[in-house]
Amino acid sequence: MEEQQDRAAAERGDLKAMIRLGWLLEERGDSGGAEEWYRRAAAGGDPDGMARLGQLFRDRGEPEAAEEWMGRAAEAGNVNAMGGMGYLLEQRGDLAGARSWYHRAVEHGDTYAMWKIGCLLVQESRLDAAREWLRRAADTAGYSVVRGNALRDLARLAMQRGDLVEAEELVRSAATIVSQASDAPQNDAVELVAELLTLLASLLMERGEPEEAEGMLRWAVGVGHLPAVFGMAGLREQQGDLAGAEEWHRQAAEAGDVRSMMMLATLLQERGDDAGAEPWYRSAAGAGAPLAMDLLGRLLEKRQDFAEAERWYREAVSAGIPQTVLRLAVVLERRGALAEAEQWFRTAADGGDALAMFRLGELAERREDPDEAERWYLRSAEAGSEFGMFQVGRLQWNRRDLEGAELWLRRSAACGNASAMAMLGLLLAELGETAQAEHWCRLAVGAGYANALIDLKAVTDARRWG
Repeated sequence: MEEQQDRAAAERGDLKAMIRLGWLLEERGDSGGAEEWYRRAAAGGDPDGMARLGQLFRDRGEPEAAEEWMGRAAEAGNVNAMGGMGYLLEQRGDLAGARSWYHRAVEHGDTYAMWKIGCLLVQESRLDAAREWLRRAADTAGYSVVRGNALRDLARLAMQRGDLVEAEELVRSAATIVSQASDAPQNDAVELVAELLTLLASLLMERGEPEEAEGMLRWAVGVGHLPAVFGMAGLREQQGDLAGAEEWHRQAAEAGDVRSMMMLATLLQERGDDAGAEPWYRSAAGAGAPLAMDLLGRLLEKRQDFAEAERWYREAVSAGIPQTVLRLAVVLERRGALAEAEQWFRTAADGGDALAMFRLGELAERREDPDEAERWYLRSAEAGSEFGMFQVGRLQWNRRDLEGAELWLRRSAACGNASAMAMLGLLLAELGETAQAEHWCRLAVGAGYANALIDLKAVTDARRWG
């Protein structure tokens, strides 16, 4: 009956009836019918009709049309549309424009915009200012989902600074507020409660209360909250139940959770099932997870599929995984692309990677540039590389700087380098310190350096006949 009345009123030009009718059709899934009535209301100058039209386009994945109509509504004074414009601009990366609209909405008391300003400040790591805006939203919001979101984000900030007691209080408050909400769409409220319970479960696990945590996670799992499935896997891992963890990770991974794809692959690989791990690394890498690209490359390199390993290493480097730079350089060196390999070794070395510095020394020595080699070996040694220390000692002994050679060989040997132990023994024998020389050669033999047996015999013979 009401629908018939609204339709009749809308046909007579009642703008509010047009909007109510559009909303009813939208709820039924008739997006085209809703658009028609929202357009008629917007054409009549109703800002709410413009805002509804903008939201409809946003939900349909048409951001340009959404921004056009949301902008018209906002300029006409619709406060919700001001926040909507902020959201649309934020989504396309125009943070300055988003902030401007959020502040205009705040001037009219909009608490959603207060919360969003707080979120932007968190992204900028301006945490004190972020807390002020989030607290303002939490304290003044009449809309329970906004209050819940603000309290959740305040809890996350408390967790970052290690205040788990305050974090738990905030999450519990948010969960209570949202679970009792009567002013929010049911789906929105349920999803937020599930998110809050999953967060609360992580806090309870942190302080060793797995039973209550599990109950919350199971509730969230029951309403389809995927991160809770990941949380259940983490709980099982914490309890030492790796089979149970694998089962939960598999469930989450099959539902599309990238973190669980990664964890499942890792668990499988740890028990020697590389073949089972590979498709999950591939799924996570295909979903854009940079670390999965690196780990997939390592798995492929392990089975000597260097060409594909190189492809995934390049993807990981492009995605910003710094430790992959060295791996890419190594596979390039292996296939003989020395010039490009050296470029990547230099990139890794510039990032402080001692092994990359060492490999640059090797490349320089290979092209018979001992000064350049020693320069890189020295840099790697100073960065803590036992191999670099050994090579600096070797080169200094070659040029008869026995004092410098002994210093670096002792440092490398102290790190457990068997080659350095053996060479130090020979150096000390040359210096006439035969007892110490025998000591270091014996240590080298014990450390598994086979050639040290020959060195040891030479030193003991020197002691016996010297």
